[in-house]
Amino acid sequence: MEHSAWQQYEDEMFRHIVCYTITEFFGRAKYQTTKYSDLNICAKAYRDIRRESPRRRVLVYAVCHPPNRTLTVSLPIPPEKLP
Repeated sequence: MEHSAWQQYEDEMFRHIVCYTITEFFGRAKYQTTKYSDLNICAKAYRDIRRESPRRRVLVYAVCHPPNRTLTVSLPIPPEKLP
């Protein structure tokens, strides 16, 4: 996919966000996911986790559900784009 097509896809997904998640990887197919309805609260939780233990492997995702899709799509949100 060329950059502009990917950007259009991402923009479309982000218009249909249903929630945000923080997913932490514990190793070998072991994950813990915490769901948030508000991005600001999710971003604060993420920063608190990283401040407490910078080596923890955590990512923030936007869970999107556009009307033309049956299933949700989770897109990572880079830390620099968090509020």
